[in-house]
Amino acid sequence: MKKTRLDHQQDFILNLIRPLVMLWMRIDAKRQVNLGQGVSFKRKEPFIMLANHTFLFDVIHVPLRFRNVPFIVASQTLFKKQPTKFLVTQIAHVIPKSKGASDTSTVRELIGAVRKGYPILIFPEGDTTFYGETNYIEESTMKLIKKLEIDLITCNVKGGYLSKPRWATGKRRKRQISLDYQLTIPKEKIKDLSIVEINEIIKKALYHNDYEYQRDVMIPHPGKTLAEGIENVVYLCPFCEAINSIESNKNQLTCNVCGKKGTIDQYGFIQNFKFDNLISWNQYQMQFAKQLRASIIETSGFLNYMSLVDDHLEAVGDTNIVYKDYAFHLSKSIDLIIPIQEITNATVTLRRDFGFMWRERYYLIKLDRYAASLLRIVQDKY
Repeated sequence: MKKTRLDHQQDFILNLIRPLVMLWMRIDAKRQVNLGQGVSFKRKEPFIMLANHTFLFDVIHVPLRFRNVPFIVASQTLFKKQPTKFLVTQIAHVIPKSKGASDTSTVRELIGAVRKGYPILIFPEGDTTFYGETNYIEESTMKLIKKLEIDLITCNVKGGYLSKPRWATGKRRKRQISLDYQLTIPKEKIKDLSIVEINEIIKKALYHNDYEYQRDVMIPHPGKTLAEGIENVVYLCPFCEAINSIESNKNQLTCNVCGKKGTIDQYGFIQNFKFDNLISWNQYQMQFAKQLRASIIETSGFLNYMSLVDDHLEAVGDTNIVYKDYAFHLSKSIDLIIPIQEITNATVTLRRDFGFMWRERYYLIKLDRYAASLLRIVQDKY
């Protein structure tokens, strides 16, 4: 299969701006790179690369130094508005993963990229980690690996989460990441492995707990607002079990029901609290899914409708959201009651962009608070 005019355009632009992007990424985070045997940034033949998804810019750090720039699978929401729409359609090799359709079109485009000689890069968790641990891995990726029978390279990204937590509204200084590339399954071995066996190998290769890694390296990431935004990922006080009672201010977090306080230190650990990390806290709060769904939650945001055909956003306006009686009650710019059992394809992208399908329409709400609460109410995969 021949490269298109757009492929050649993107190849030219990516090579032209590579030095600027590398400088930008050096400013973003200091990188430590480990290349395992059989991995080379200069290789020309196509391969599949999988990486764990720890922070927003690992999609740039991971493929940056490969001479043959991979096609990357990315959320369709990145195609919705400028400037990211221009970046992912005209400059970078990006294949959208639609939230309202099956993976068929995405897989078809990935196969086409390989046939044109490109490698492909997939973050099989499908989403950046909220809590610092490698999450659910999409099994559909294993079928693609089996079908293509080309080298499988993995990149385990370490340190990215605590350098730039997805939930944080405050910045960390002295950001640092480690990228560990390995030829995990050579193409000669793929045909002899089952999908289940491939899945187990990949889960082991990509698993990472950023808090356990930090206990070994203890890299400081100082800042003045280290706790701010944490209420978007934790929704249960581990002391009094109140729902959505955690508030943040600068480096401190407080339960507004029982008054318990904690602080986040420069290493990312929670001090003077029941849990010193968000992985353990999240494992605890997940046991209270029934109580969460029976609670009442009030927040606000800005509502858009998004077209699944051309990614166009139709602004609706400021919206109040009340969750009660197993339904979302939307008011102000629109008056709707949406039962949660009728919702499909629920996700949170970026920090708190809550999207879902209901009656053949895709709703995208930029929430002010409680993103994890609303997501967990309708699905518990992430």
